[in-house]
Amino acid sequence: MPKGKFIVIEGLDGSGKGTQIERLTASLTERGIDVHTTAEPTDGYIGKHLREMLRDSDNKDMSLQAALFLADRLDHITNPTTGINACLDKGVTVICDRYYYSSFAYQGTAADVDWVMNMNLNSPSILKPDLCIFFDVAPETCRERITQTRANPELYEKDVGVMRSIRDNFHTVFERLKDSDNIKIIDANRDMDSIADDTLQIVLEVLNK
Repeated sequence: MPKGKFIVIEGLDGSGKGTQIERLTASLTERGIDVHTTAEPTDGYIGKHLREMLRDSDNKDMSLQAALFLADRLDHITNPTTGINACLDKGVTVICDRYYYSSFAYQGTAADVDWVMNMNLNSPSILKPDLCIFFDVAPETCRERITQTRANPELYEKDVGVMRSIRDNFHTVFERLKDSDNIKIIDANRDMDSIADDTLQIVLEVLNK
């Protein structure tokens, strides 16, 4: 059985990732492709702790966050029943909402980005995605969407200046990884149908290789 493909979707909070993942999953399923959607932080023990930390904990230490994200990520990859590798080995295409690129961009705003990158990329169990798609949306637009839909924004959703720094970090990281990772940037300031069409075309090209 051919191994499944590992596809990562990235973007700022409020960039429309969730909507586009739903549409992509539906389009692939209609084509007979077996798809598993997942996200980071996960719903596991460490992932739940991270969500609590981002939401309402007083401990916002970026190095601690980066280390916990890596621990959650490695469990996400290696869990023998629900992990990413287990799905891929069954020929299932995995679509993951956020991955190590988010750690580099978010925790890299305050922690040492080289340290965050090195501990992830040099981990023996880390898995390189077959494709990363980044939905690029103006931070001001993302902040406006968050304000309209969320009563209690999380740590990285409260300040448009922080969101600009995170977007800049994403682009810096993508430039650093351009020779090793398959990264595609989509202008997501457009209508949802155009974004969905472009996303599906990019993904199908990877699946058909």
